[in-house]
Amino acid sequence: MRVFRVTTADDMAGCHMVRQTVFIDEQGVTAAEEWDGLDDQCLHFLAENEDGPAATARVLPMGDGVAKIQRVAVMRAHRGTGLGMQLMQAILEDLKAGGIATATLDSQTYAIPFYERLGFVAEGPEFEDAGIPHRHMTRAL
Repeated sequence: MRVFRVTTADDMAGCHMVRQTVFIDEQGVTAAEEWDGLDDQCLHFLAENEDGPAATARVLPMGDGVAKIQRVAVMRAHRGTGLGMQLMQAILEDLKAGGIATATLDSQTYAIPFYERLGFVAEGPEFEDAGIPHRHMTRAL
């Protein structure tokens, strides 16, 4: 499995395919909520193998050494394989190398233990985003 920062339109199409499948088709997020117009402001990461795109995430630089990890999605066939962990570790390494001091994210509540294993800490109350319960999480890099 190869995990990398996206630089081409073809790779970006792979990211969009994963997000379409996971968020819109499986989780029922509306297209308007998923395609929020922020993609051009974000860094994008893709995991793929010989069969094609398997996972993706995007990172929105927030300024002051903070970046927000968003749209973390793993295709159903790759869930439970460690790919999500591999993707997140690659992102965190990339952010740290780029001078980012703090990573944040809004986790779906069922995924909080996954992010805790990566060193993220949940903060604040539960809230809904796209009709799905979430909590804000942070981690120093």
